Amino acid sequence: MLPGVTTEEMNIIQKILQNYAGEFFAYGSRVKGGFTALSDLDVLVKSDYFDEIISGLKSAFDNSRLPYIVNFANYSAVDKEFYDLIKNDLVKIK
Repeated sequence: MLPGVTTEEMNIIQKILQNYAGEFFAYGSRVKGGFTALSDLDVLVKSDYFDEIISGLKSAFDNSRLPYIVNFANYSAVDKEFYDLIKNDLVKIK
């Protein structure tokens, strides 16, 4: 479980993600701690179909009952320095 995500919220997240091909990893303050009620959830997407699925992902999360914004990063597009900053905090959520 992630410190900044309740069981109910994780159920919503996983229900949405089951419809999309790829691997999904949470990172950021909702993983490490130090989050607030207004903190977003950061998700790294590792998928050969990122360009095809991103608009559907955004729409599904925007229309969900999650009380925070979900932001996505494309694994194939992140630079090495950024990846090196987050790699130890990645938590696989699908």
